[in-house]
Amino acid sequence: MSSSTLFKSIILNLLFSFGFLFSSGQDKVMPSEKIAVEEFIQNLEIKYNVKFYFQESALKNKKVNTNCSGISLDECLEEMCNSISLEFYRSGDRIFLFEGEPVTETLGKSIEDTPEIQVEEKPEKDLNQLKQQAFKIFEIGTPGKNNTGRALLRGHVTSYETGDPVYNANVILAGTSQGVSTNQNGYFEIRVPVGNNTLQFSSIGMEPTQRIVNIYSDGVLNVQMETQMNIIGDVDVLGEQNGEVSRVFSGVERFEGKMLESLPALLGESDVIKSTLMLPGVSSVGEGTSGFNVRGGKTDQNLILIDNAPVFYPSHFFGNFSAINSDVVEDAVLYKGSIPSKYGGRISSVYEINTKTGKSDNISGVGGVGLFSARLMLEGPLAEKSSFVFSTRGTYSDWVLSQINIPELYNSEVGFNDVQGKVNFQLNPKNHLTVGTYLSNDKFKLRSDTLYRYKNLVSSALLEHEYNKNWKSEINLSYSNFFYNISGVGLPSLAFEMTHDVAYHGFKNYNEYSNNGRFKTYFGLESVWYKVNPGDITGGRESEINSFYSTSENAVEYGVFAGAEFSVTPLLSLETGIRWSGFLSLEDGERFLYAEGFPLSEENITDTISSAPNSIKKHYNNPEFRLSANYMLSQNASLKFSYNKTTQYIHMLTNTTAISPTDTWKLSDEYLPPQVGNQFSVGVVNSFWQNAIELTMEGYYKKIKNIKEYKPGASLLLNDHIETEILNGLGKAYGAELSIKKNGNRLTGWLAYTWSRILIKSNSPFPEEEFNDGEYFPASYDKPHNLNLFANLKASRRLLLSTTLNYATGRPITLPVAKYRLGDKILLHYSDYNQYRIPDYFRIDLSVTLKGSLKADKLFDTSTTFSIYNLTGRKNAYSVFYKGDGVRLEGYKLSIFGSAIPTLTFNFNF
Repeated sequence: MSSSTLFKSIILNLLFSFGFLFSSGQDKVMPSEKIAVEEFIQNLEIKYNVKFYFQESALKNKKVNTNCSGISLDECLEEMCNSISLEFYRSGDRIFLFEGEPVTETLGKSIEDTPEIQVEEKPEKDLNQLKQQAFKIFEIGTPGKNNTGRALLRGHVTSYETGDPVYNANVILAGTSQGVSTNQNGYFEIRVPVGNNTLQFSSIGMEPTQRIVNIYSDGVLNVQMETQMNIIGDVDVLGEQNGEVSRVFSGVERFEGKMLESLPALLGESDVIKSTLMLPGVSSVGEGTSGFNVRGGKTDQNLILIDNAPVFYPSHFFGNFSAINSDVVEDAVLYKGSIPSKYGGRISSVYEINTKTGKSDNISGVGGVGLFSARLMLEGPLAEKSSFVFSTRGTYSDWVLSQINIPELYNSEVGFNDVQGKVNFQLNPKNHLTVGTYLSNDKFKLRSDTLYRYKNLVSSALLEHEYNKNWKSEINLSYSNFFYNISGVGLPSLAFEMTHDVAYHGFKNYNEYSNNGRFKTYFGLESVWYKVNPGDITGGRESEINSFYSTSENAVEYGVFAGAEFSVTPLLSLETGIRWSGFLSLEDGERFLYAEGFPLSEENITDTISSAPNSIKKHYNNPEFRLSANYMLSQNASLKFSYNKTTQYIHMLTNTTAISPTDTWKLSDEYLPPQVGNQFSVGVVNSFWQNAIELTMEGYYKKIKNIKEYKPGASLLLNDHIETEILNGLGKAYGAELSIKKNGNRLTGWLAYTWSRILIKSNSPFPEEEFNDGEYFPASYDKPHNLNLFANLKASRRLLLSTTLNYATGRPITLPVAKYRLGDKILLHYSDYNQYRIPDYFRIDLSVTLKGSLKADKLFDTSTTFSIYNLTGRKNAYSVFYKGDGVRLEGYKLSIFGSAIPTLTFNFNF
């Protein structure tokens, strides 16, 4: 029974009691004619001093005329329930009414008596028994063992169907704002009062449930949750809002992997990266491209993690496919406001993608076949106490292109493939090991003699150790490598091969201590070894292109962090943290010296000096502070505040707005200091109509120091003095975000609107290096208005309709505003930097999913999805360019997808 229903019942009982005290015949509970069951049991509560628990739907429209004169309470209850086809269970003064067979269960000794043994619920035989769990009384602990008035309840939340842990499930003490969330193993701890309590459990994609507990001392409660039958139709990003209202963090968005199935996607592939574009505060860098901007940050200011390991290029096919198979994704969390101190290295956001752990009971799989690609994911037990997940994807686009009789596509090559695997080992009750690997390969050649190849290799190993019920520790080893190769495969005289790669070797230790459900502290350390090859080019044997070899960059980044999360008062919760980050830039053997008092330029190089390789060239230290606060305005509303100071020591060099696989990475050194961000945010979270509507409003202000900008005509490839092309500027970003989410069974969705600005100015003492006379100008990704709308309708048990709408202000550009003749030449005069904008962006997508047969005994569950990307066929401008013939100058718009793109995808699982 929900807290609101319980509250209503208490009020009705009080009103009835006062009226009954002044009435005659209070010993009579037998009606002379049929009355509502609710009225009858209120009479019983007063006469026998008992309390009834029930679901309102079970008693709806039911009446009784039971005569209880001269019989016991139990006999009266039996006669009443027989007349209305219900069952009852009595425990002392508590009586439970429900449909089905009565069940009860006691959880025995306290944790103190059996420290190494967890008492688990018995496996459920069917869904009816599972549903009846909500009406059982669980007696936990040992009477007389607790004198403090509060006890620690801990346990695991798992899926009824699969047995998998339910990550990030909300555990709420009914009638209060107190609650916690389960970790990636489904584990939770919560401090509750001794005595009778009701705990509410909710999670995205799972049926909400509750447990009624009578707690004597510390103990264990394990809970199974049922998967919602309309899982595809439920697209809640944050789950049950009561948990989000009470969470201390702000500006945190969550996706469940199953939710991604509902979003219409380009070329039929769900995209966990592009799904972030539907969130407030997140904007696209351009259609059909990779990367995203978060609250005024550049694309390289986002740390994207796959099972705790970073990925440097998160897309396939130049941004049209996600690098990650969404079938493998368990959940994803985007930190854009509050960023815990355990994360470092980027100044805008952290996007943490967690993959599935693998089923431990049986082998199952998910797959799909689309017009350009196919995918398959398998998971299941590997051996005793271990499981695996494996996925693979690939395209057959080369074959598709060969069937198209278009001369412009002759001799083209387009394709990618990726493989991802993960193995989980339960070494013993206190140690758990997870090892995962991801490998991808891409190639692209379109009507040219240049072939592009790039690949990602990401690996991680995580050892989790539980010292005791309060203290847990993690050790994580990670490796990530991004590599690209560009080769000329045409004329032998122009043959070449150009390469670039960045390698990351990481170690992280994380420790967490929690002595009750209202206080948690954590601490740890992290170190990273970077090795970057800025770029090499090699000419062929007959080539006229000269070879060039860069010297690799090496550096060490380290961080020490600590933090705490606690409640100051029942209404005010805080999370505080500090991270001390450092960076050691190491010598590469030689470097340039520049004339003092002059800009860094090739003309101002005065000398080249040599030093011992890997000696310290530059050392940076930066304290980083984190603070988040949550004040409960009511049970359904809260006020949130956060402050973050973050530092970034690695930078992506690109003079385009979108991420390209040909962009290069550069480490900080004596000429390129780290970027530093300071962000303040404040917001309100509120839920209405029993969490059916969720409203979030948040504003932020961010200052960025040493943001990287480029001189006009900057040459970023194969440049051994790259510092001469880069300017260290100042940035400021501010905005307001509005999010409205609709939860429900048939119709779900959300609306996200963002108003924001990101302004940059050059920060140079030399006038010749200033843009717009040293004033602030809009960044190339400044889009003041951004609106996203998503709606999902479950038309029937088999038919699902989904649509998205996207609108954004056009991004800034610099345009020629005049032309003049100088001798025989026509010269152009350009506007101030980024003073104009390309046309606004607008797109509607639609998808229709038809599920296969609903028979329970079928071998495969299937579905077919028909989607249309850019339903209206709008020619959205990606860029604007000009062509001239010496007399006239004509402007043109470049559209990436200028027509509606239909896609048909067949999906299956078993």
